[in-house]
Amino acid sequence: MGDLIIKKVVETTFGFLPYLIAFSIISYVVKSRPGLFNDLTPTRERSQAEKILSWSGLLVMLVILVELYLTQNDLFTASESYWLNILPLLWLALTLYRKDIPGDRTATNVGVWTLAPYAAYAISRKEMPESTWLSLCLFGAAFIVGILRDIKRSA
Repeated sequence: MGDLIIKKVVETTFGFLPYLIAFSIISYVVKSRPGLFNDLTPTRERSQAEKILSWSGLLVMLVILVELYLTQNDLFTASESYWLNILPLLWLALTLYRKDIPGDRTATNVGVWTLAPYAAYAISRKEMPESTWLSLCLFGAAFIVGILRDIKRSA
C-alpha cells in the first residue's frame, strides 16, 4: 500500500515537471524584461525565418487541436510524437546559425511559439507526449545561447 502511494506521488510530481520548467523559463523572461506586458511592441522586426517558425507553431497547434477534439485518429498525436521537436530544433539551429539575432523579447516569443503545439495537449485530457522533455531542452538551450550571446555583447 505504501509503495503504491509513493509511486503515485512520484508519477504526479514528474507529470508536472515539464510545466514547472516551462513556467520557470517564462517567469524569468517576464521578470528580466519589466516592460514585457506594459509595452507590447516588438523590440525589433522579426526576420523571415522567425515569422515562418511562429506561424508554423500556430499551424501545428491548430492541427493538433483539430485532431484531439474532432477526430478519433492519432496520426499527429501519438504518444511518442517526436516530430514535435522539429520546431524547437529549428529555433535552436537558427539561434546558433544567425549570430546577429539577439536573445531579445522577439526571439523569445518565437521560441515560445515553437512550443505552442504542447499547449493543445495542456488544454486537452490527452497525456503529454514523451517528446515534451526533448522540446523543452531544445528551447532551453536556444534560450541560454541567446542570453549568453547578449551578455557577451553588452560586456
